[in-house]
Amino acid sequence: MSTMTEHSGIKPTALITGAAQGIGLAISKRLIQDGHPVIMTDRSPTIHAAGQALRALGPQVITAELDVSDTEQVLAIAELGGDLWPNLGVLVNNAGISPKHQGQKKKVVDMDLAEWVRVIDTNLTGTFRVTQVCLPVLIANRWGRIINITSQAARTRTPVPGAHYSASKAGITGLSRILAGELANDGITVNCVAPGRIESEMTQAVASHTNADLAKHIPIGRLGLPQEVAAAVAFFASLDSNYITGTTLDINGGNFML
Repeated sequence: MSTMTEHSGIKPTALITGAAQGIGLAISKRLIQDGHPVIMTDRSPTIHAAGQALRALGPQVITAELDVSDTEQVLAIAELGGDLWPNLGVLVNNAGISPKHQGQKKKVVDMDLAEWVRVIDTNLTGTFRVTQVCLPVLIANRWGRIINITSQAARTRTPVPGAHYSASKAGITGLSRILAGELANDGITVNCVAPGRIESEMTQAVASHTNADLAKHIPIGRLGLPQEVAAAVAFFASLDSNYITGTTLDINGGNFML
């Protein structure tokens, strides 16, 4: 295992995609509070204001606009990370989209191919792109944590996300298992965190009554909070998770139990 994490007390750099708001922002805040230098990326220019607001918690915060569906942009991640890049140890693949139309998903029979391709390219292939670019430095450091944000929709049928979203998140779960097997001997673990219904900008893009109706069926009786997902990510990013790889942790208030 790398001396940078095991002996020196220096926390590795963490890269978070989709970090401008919601779950990604909460993850960034938690990892900064835990002492990690952080590279926050998002396709939205608001990533810079989001990062600026967190700099008081830890001075080593870099922000960069990054569209994970753009291969050329992803290939430039190392340059975006600057001096923090060689110390990369934690990758959180969080960026994702879930299109709605007047607050509703499109059924498969009505979904146009372009929308399907856009979601798969962002959520699933975007995770592949970013991971592939990060692997050489993680392997060189002989230590790493890859944490992929999937979804309850990857685990069971859910009424709100479309087929493209569910398929993309299920695909990430499969990709994670393969990566966990391939990278274990390199000191790198790969795990998924699968949120259920979490209070965020994404879950607000539905009819006003939808979330209240869904909460009635959650045993804990409410939607989850972004910081509750961030706590799970922080565990997987820590040394406490050394012997865990290839697994999925559900954060859904008991709405899905396996």
